[in-house]
Amino acid sequence: MAKIICITTGLTGILNASYELVSRLKEAGHEVSYASPRKIKNRVEAEGIKFTQLPEIKEDASPTIPSFQKPFRKIKRFLYKIQNAKQRRLATLEKTVPNEFVTMLLREKPDLVIIDIELHEYIFKAFSEGQKFILLSQWFSLWRRKGLPYLLHDTIPQQGWKGSTLALEMTWRKIKLQRWWIFMRKKILSVGTDRRSILLELARQERFSRNYISENYWPGPFTYSKLPVMSLTPLEMEFPHEPRPNLFYVGPMVYEKRKEQQPKSKLNYTIEEVFEYRKKIKGRLLYCSVSTLSKGDEFFIKKIIQAVKHKKNWVLIIGMGGLIGEEMFEKLPGNVFPFSYVPQLKVLKEADISINHGGIHTINECIHFKVPMLVYSGKRSDQNGCAARVDYHGLGIMADKDKDSPTEIRNKINEVLINNSFSQKVEEMHIQTLKYKDDLFLEKVIANALCLSK
Repeated sequence: MAKIICITTGLTGILNASYELVSRLKEAGHEVSYASPRKIKNRVEAEGIKFTQLPEIKEDASPTIPSFQKPFRKIKRFLYKIQNAKQRRLATLEKTVPNEFVTMLLREKPDLVIIDIELHEYIFKAFSEGQKFILLSQWFSLWRRKGLPYLLHDTIPQQGWKGSTLALEMTWRKIKLQRWWIFMRKKILSVGTDRRSILLELARQERFSRNYISENYWPGPFTYSKLPVMSLTPLEMEFPHEPRPNLFYVGPMVYEKRKEQQPKSKLNYTIEEVFEYRKKIKGRLLYCSVSTLSKGDEFFIKKIIQAVKHKKNWVLIIGMGGLIGEEMFEKLPGNVFPFSYVPQLKVLKEADISINHGGIHTINECIHFKVPMLVYSGKRSDQNGCAARVDYHGLGIMADKDKDSPTEIRNKINEVLINNSFSQKVEEMHIQTLKYKDDLFLEKVIANALCLSK
């Protein structure tokens, strides 16, 4: 069939999802390989996928500035930037040109390249080299559309003043102004060597039309209009709106065969032993995944423990992601089992409820295994927007980790467990997402990008 290269940032969420994407394209008969600027060679090749290592992409590629002594050190640094502005911009631009990416294209001669929407250098070069490509997004819609809230907010359309049409429009305008000021400030302070300015210069150099670049709200310095984009989310989980043209929802990608790390606990028990204990007491299994929470969120973890400690038929597994050690736990209740790492897919197969941070890939995996959710957003990136969609579609409850007391947490866990409507809605969404695979949404989008008939 076709020779395809999939290129992502290599961050864990999109990496795990892309394993399923690669697997489906291979099953369709395509020859698929992988590339990334992140050092993930061993992980990708462990899944039986050919891998090409690309150079690291630096957020700040500008030349170093000589050391200046006080007084007026900051002023001296800024004056140095002004005096050497042209040379510094040229040097930064030279470091930004993805020459190794071009070398890979010339060597591999792919029929199509799937490029992570955040990898702007590769997008510009693929365009200028005449390479067929399609963009890959792991998020819900990033674009300003009528009736659609900003993805980083927990606003639900038509709920309260925040969800009103007028408030949504005002929010978009406010965000646009805020982002403009952020980028303008970076441009001024760097004297034109900030990432956005350099990328726009690279786009000009590669004759990549500014008509393809749309105003940015998140992520990164800008996003794209008109270019074809695949979203690894289901349209059925979006808020009602008219999607951006050339945006294709190909559904969640959950790769059940992925090689997960072994669970780690300093308290001398295994995941299997926890499963057996739950089975023995005929209890409900609660899975709390908080891998993206920080040290400052230890208080929230303690509230979770307080919430469940008197519910003897609740068995709580906490996955810490290695960020918060088990040493923080003293005199644990007998129904609480913290692990520095949890094989998430394995646990979700057994869980009755997921208490999670609102990460899109965790939500997709909960739907895949039909697990209703209590979402305490980590309040980073798109987690607020994902939590709002879970709540809006009845797949669980959106709550606030900074406000809820242990009693409120316990009541919300109980509501999700005993209210069958949450399980039913998750079941319905599960069936909807299966259709994306059964009806070959991904394969058809790729065939269209290759200009093949299906």
